[in-house]
Amino acid sequence: MLIIFPSGTFFCFKAACGINFWGVHGHDGIWHLAIANVAFNKFPFVAPTFSGENLYGYNYLLDLFIFLLSKAGIPAIVSYFKILPAIWFILFTCLLIILARMIKNNPKFVGFFLFFNYFAGSFYYLIKLYHEGSINDSSTQIPQPAMIMMSNPPFAYSLLLILWILILLKDKEVSLKKFFLISFCLFLIIGLKFYAGAISVFLVVAYVMLFIPGMRIKLKYLFIICLFVIGGILLFYDPLRSLKTGAIFGFAPFALVHTITESPNMVYLQNLTDARYFLIAHGIGPRLIAIETLNLAIFLFFYLGTRFFGLFYLAFLLLKKQLGKFDFAVILAIVFSILLTVTLVQKAEWWNTIQFFYYSIFLLTIYLSRLSFDLWNSKNMALKAGVIAIILLSIPTTFDMTKFFRTAPGATYVSKSELDALKFLSKQPDGVVLTSLYNKKWKDILKTGEIFAYEDTAYVAAFTGKQLYLANILQLRLTGVSYEDRLTRVKDLDCSVLNEVDYVYEVKIFPDGEKIMARCSPKNAKKIYENSKTTVYSVKNSL
Repeated sequence: MLIIFPSGTFFCFKAACGINFWGVHGHDGIWHLAIANVAFNKFPFVAPTFSGENLYGYNYLLDLFIFLLSKAGIPAIVSYFKILPAIWFILFTCLLIILARMIKNNPKFVGFFLFFNYFAGSFYYLIKLYHEGSINDSSTQIPQPAMIMMSNPPFAYSLLLILWILILLKDKEVSLKKFFLISFCLFLIIGLKFYAGAISVFLVVAYVMLFIPGMRIKLKYLFIICLFVIGGILLFYDPLRSLKTGAIFGFAPFALVHTITESPNMVYLQNLTDARYFLIAHGIGPRLIAIETLNLAIFLFFYLGTRFFGLFYLAFLLLKKQLGKFDFAVILAIVFSILLTVTLVQKAEWWNTIQFFYYSIFLLTIYLSRLSFDLWNSKNMALKAGVIAIILLSIPTTFDMTKFFRTAPGATYVSKSELDALKFLSKQPDGVVLTSLYNKKWKDILKTGEIFAYEDTAYVAAFTGKQLYLANILQLRLTGVSYEDRLTRVKDLDCSVLNEVDYVYEVKIFPDGEKIMARCSPKNAKKIYENSKTTVYSVKNSL
């Protein structure tokens, strides 16, 4: 809540006044605001940062809900950063308690389950201690469960539906009516988060295949699941169009895992890496398998943190034959999540498959809680001390995270001057807006936290409700939009671009040299707004 609640708030820090954003909200949160404020004003839904293109290849369900709230008078920025997080917190806590009580109806177990879900982080702080002698900034490298829940509301809301599915599966009787409800949950999860959809569909299908009696009933349940899943994929992703720019995922075993031992700022093992490259050149053998197994163990240890002990406890329970049908389905989902993470890469951002792993982290919390509960209930004081150690080992990265929100300002902000210009532009007739291309050098050159220099974002669309001609290239790549030709034209300051837009929004301080308005001098163009930071032009039919 410390991550998301302050974001989207106007305040002044020293001489800088504006709407501030913390963490990844300076990019991701603004992207969701752009979708909510732009995409759904037309049907078919439009891409907020690429005029003339529809929105596809993206899980937009939460953004659609925020749009509907805006039509009821609640601004998207309030819904996203204030209302939905508060609702999520209440529902998440309630569902955690319900599931915990179904697993072990004991207040101590419920307490462990809540604590680890909210506060247990990774072991990256051990790496920081080794390299720098401090845990400072240990919450910024490896994804932290507490961080990713509220820096990624679609992920957070997908957890609610997964919890509901787990609660339904944990019930002794799974009827046809319940499977319709489970299948509907799968449909909604696909609309919220593709990665969650993949894991939750596998979880439910595994449960059906292993534990639903009778082939005829299995097929009936699988048919229901397929209807909802295929419907969700077609509605939210339009896969045929998304795949035109290439496959979404590629097969690259251990690509993400290798970063843990290859990167100097991680667990750098040069001799191991050199040996691996040598062995790869000579084919797969026992030594290579041993090295990759060690790489995977190191990866899981540091990324899972104390949940790594839960993974071992799962193996212990399996050997003791103390696992039920519910546990076996969850184990398979955990293994599937890890398998996707370590074998696939994604187009646009190859490492984005780490999002599959988030659900392993979440599901393993069940078994870390069971381990802690069982150790605490033992009569051995050493085992009780082990539980205290697990608790203390769980929280350093989460504690480190709080320092970013004990001080101001956030990662970036939209200045008061820009807000005035954006408000003016938002009141103009509908049209396409051309903005300057982002240059990552601006942040270092200008030494400012203002959003135009922070990152390539969709902030102009988010605050004006108008579709942009070209912006936020990363999101265009992720959704499969063919933007390359347009990007070349904008880079070259091609004057014909002005025939395809209605407004030009320029930030004066951009050190770009010649700008398109100065180069092209379009006839009938009007400067309709100007302040110390920005200039807005109307260029419709000006060439």
